[in-house]
Amino acid sequence: MRQLLPTLLLAASLASCAAQTPRASTSKAPATKTKQSAKRMPTATTKAPVAAQPVIVFRRTPCFGTCPHYEASFYSDGRLQFEGFAYAPAEGKRELQLPPAVITRILQDAEKIGFFQMREEYPTNFSDMPSTILTIRQPNGTTKTVQAEENFPPSLQKLFDSIDQEVVKAFEVTK
Repeated sequence: MRQLLPTLLLAASLASCAAQTPRASTSKAPATKTKQSAKRMPTATTKAPVAAQPVIVFRRTPCFGTCPHYEASFYSDGRLQFEGFAYAPAEGKRELQLPPAVITRILQDAEKIGFFQMREEYPTNFSDMPSTILTIRQPNGTTKTVQAEENFPPSLQKLFDSIDQEVVKAFEVTK
């Protein structure tokens, strides 16, 4: 019995390797090499393009009161993916369409206030304060996240208000 187990494991391993070995093509086409056939041709295993990542993610966290709690992801093409919880403009998951110019304006406003030079956190000493968290992804892939609870620059508050207004406005249009 002891000798049978290693033999079975070896046989299973070899069967697994054989299943992964590429098989010869059964195509009847001639195997002539040209410059074009030497190029890598797409195959059935070529992966589809990955969906674009959001350029802005705006989150508002709950508090012990009636603070709006939601997450909104903005894409450069104007898509807005939204998930609302308590006291949000809507509850549940939704996808809306904004004019791409709105996204461009938010990104320009962030640039104007020096968002990428701001601190990453503006914390508070209180446990029931809501947070507003803003993440912006630049075209080169660089991201910056700022979490604000208290004592953050008024220009950042103005940017938060502007983004929140766009979210609320998007839901008013869909009514």
